Amino acid sequence: MRLIAAAAGIVAAGWCFSAFADDRPCYGMPTLGVDAGVAPYLAIVKPGVRARFVKGGEQAGCPNASATCATRAFVVGGDAVIVSATVGDYACATFTGLGPKALSTSGFLPRAQLGAPPPEAQVNASTAWAGTWRSGDEQTITIRPKPDGRIIIEGDATWGGHDPDRIKRGAVNAGNFSAEVAIADGMAAFTMDGDGATKPFDLKLPDDSVVCRVKLWRLGPYLVAADNLGCGGMNVTFTGVYRKTG
Repeated sequence: MRLIAAAAGIVAAGWCFSAFADDRPCYGMPTLGVDAGVAPYLAIVKPGVRARFVKGGEQAGCPNASATCATRAFVVGGDAVIVSATVGDYACATFTGLGPKALSTSGFLPRAQLGAPPPEAQVNASTAWAGTWRSGDEQTITIRPKPDGRIIIEGDATWGGHDPDRIKRGAVNAGNFSAEVAIADGMAAFTMDGDGATKPFDLKLPDDSVVCRVKLWRLGPYLVAADNLGCGGMNVTFTGVYRKTG
């Protein structure tokens, strides 16, 4: 495996799509404060490079090139990562691997070791979005194309599914959504109200008229999702970097 250690503590701590302060950790969890036109983007690890993830603000003085900041996780030349923010010479990045669990690793990577991806092809084509996407083993998004170019999106997520005691007590929290939306500029977004009706995405809608807000980006091998933590029970989220299964 290229990632020999999964990043610990990947929780909903906010993933800023811009430069942020040097004392911020990189958890790889996007938020919906992205209506100013700043969005996650795809980068490719440069050929011949073995880029090691380093810690951020969770370790004093990081990120830097010292052994204190280094983690065991790494990516290699040709790997695709999602970049969410930058701190000086470092990029907050996430890699999600193949396989049934589609585990993600997040941390800072040296920006000098990352290059621009080749031009995206047909990111607005519904067939490029179609399939079953996973981020870990508690988040799944399934997308089906429609003849008119729109897509049907269905999501299922849980929280607490790794806790045997919660499973025994039936205390695993769950969430789901179903929406039919259009794709524009490689992104799809929607809002759901309390009756389950799909509405256009609008951060200005009052909270009492909104249950669930979701934004999705299709980038390279990934589907990137961000929600408002309102699409299910407590701590349930669809936020993450997804990889297609099958």
